Amino acid sequence: MKVYLAGEREAYDLHTGEAAEWFQVVKRRLFSYYYHGFQDKNLPTHHVTHAREAGLDLFLDSGAFTAFSQGAEIRIDDYAAYIHQTADWWSVMSCLDAIGDAEGSYNNLKALESNGCKVAPVFHCREDARWLVKYLDEGYDYILLGGMVPESTRWLHEWLDWLWGDYLTHPDGTPRVKVHGFGLTDQFLMFRYPWYSVDSSSWLMTGIFGSCVFNRPEGLRKIVFSENSPDAKKWTSWHYDRLPPLQQAEVDRWLEPYGVTAGQLRESYVFRDVVNAATFTEMEARGAKTFKNEIKGLFDA
Repeated sequence: MKVYLAGEREAYDLHTGEAAEWFQVVKRRLFSYYYHGFQDKNLPTHHVTHAREAGLDLFLDSGAFTAFSQGAEIRIDDYAAYIHQTADWWSVMSCLDAIGDAEGSYNNLKALESNGCKVAPVFHCREDARWLVKYLDEGYDYILLGGMVPESTRWLHEWLDWLWGDYLTHPDGTPRVKVHGFGLTDQFLMFRYPWYSVDSSSWLMTGIFGSCVFNRPEGLRKIVFSENSPDAKKWTSWHYDRLPPLQQAEVDRWLEPYGVTAGQLRESYVFRDVVNAATFTEMEARGAKTFKNEIKGLFDA
């Protein structure tokens, strides 16, 4: 499973030109056209340029949902022009999906293809499954699943079990095509299905809210460091300052490979970004290879 790190964070010090420490542990980045083209005269921003120069694996999201939520409209000709300018920068480029309009998304896909743009189709939550079947029947080998961010984990669990079980896997549980999960922040869902790729901004938000996630052999462990974090007030959370000395020493050993200290993590998200970017990159090894839906849910007949 490929994990593309999403979210807005400077990768270089704009004064010294040196790469930020978190950027040095990243393999893949997702960028939204809405933020990195549409709002900047249809030109790639320095964020995209830096990532390309660093040789990162890059994913282009059209940003259609963000534009929709902001009351903006992305013109398909503008998006096509941006793709033509930067096509060889990206490993995959998403279609300009029409929010709440599955047929409109399909028509946009065909229009972009007619314009010479090799984009992947997007299928959304709560759309009729016949559109997914149509993409499969037409031979698309990379399908992007969107619209998951507003949904509850419980609902997504049912929906994804049904989708993977009935449409996206062979009888042996292996995936029929490459599938990407947009904005997949729940780790249970991230590791339950044989995604080819996912993107998440959780690495960034975890640090913003004062915590770090560690990729341990026994599983993922979240430790709170900042006293300003909302989790710092929850006695159920693992806060570094409340751990016994032996456990603090163990966490200190976890930090050694990253060259940061608990004190630095307590004071600044800059250091927390280093740990979280590395951890989410390491999550790639935890991806599932197969999926079989043994239990029928509300989406099954």
